[in-house]
Amino acid sequence: MTAVLLAWDPVRPEAWQPDYREAAAIAADAGFFRAVWDVTSTAGRIEPGSDAWFMVPGERAGLAGHGVVVSVPYGLADPQGPPGTRLVDIDVDVLLPPDELILLPDLPEEIAAACPKDGGTAVVSHSAGEDLRRKWSRHAAAETRDGLFPGSLPQQAVRWSLTSRWENDAEARRICLAHHGRSCSACGLDPEAVFGPDGSGVLQVHHIVPPGFLSETYVMDPVTDLVPLCPTCHAVSHRGFPDPFTPSELRRLLTSRRVPRQDPVLQGSLPSADQLRAEDDARKLLGLRSRRSPAD
Repeated sequence: MTAVLLAWDPVRPEAWQPDYREAAAIAADAGFFRAVWDVTSTAGRIEPGSDAWFMVPGERAGLAGHGVVVSVPYGLADPQGPPGTRLVDIDVDVLLPPDELILLPDLPEEIAAACPKDGGTAVVSHSAGEDLRRKWSRHAAAETRDGLFPGSLPQQAVRWSLTSRWENDAEARRICLAHHGRSCSACGLDPEAVFGPDGSGVLQVHHIVPPGFLSETYVMDPVTDLVPLCPTCHAVSHRGFPDPFTPSELRRLLTSRRVPRQDPVLQGSLPSADQLRAEDDARKLLGLRSRRSPAD
């Protein structure tokens, strides 16, 4: 599948372009920003599911963000509009801050040569699009961005959905880990137990409800709808098709490859003598027998 490059000038937006900073804020909060884009010059080569890469023109031109084409090209509803105009709907899922752009000299040669100007569009080959994806993924990793960064995997491997907003919700993640523990539900890895303090915060959470079951009235439950996964298992889970792999399916994949599952590490501390006496006192008040034998 091809990829389309779209010029987005955050300083001088055209009437049909949304405000860059507003779109970036909405995408970060809600998971996407729906935009309508004029693709008249390249409409015949664009199809739903194509990657849309946003390029900022000018002296410091570069790659600014990623989105997904979610409609076939269509015409203007206003019959008085310019004849032959073709539009597509694009879900913008991430826009970088202006000072974090991947500059043109750092991009693949075909991408730099095709970079559109003045609100234009350009379609590049599949190989160039994948080269661009790899560059984008390395940039995201260098910026230590958490979770599956939009655009880092092909659309065939990642079915777009609103699940990213829940997987990156700090409070939902806290509740999920408090209930399920801090070991990967698939491979059993506890990053903090293995790597010490440097492993803190590495564990991710995965939304296990298939996208087809989501509706406008859906309310996410962090305990039943989220599970902890290490970054590797999380990435592999999203390669499942048509729905992401479940933790049990991931465990079967590991078993089929004879990969030993790590035993979860129990974290805690031994109770002190004062804590044991306080527990005994509480049990006596409740009319329960002491947990300790008379010899203790």
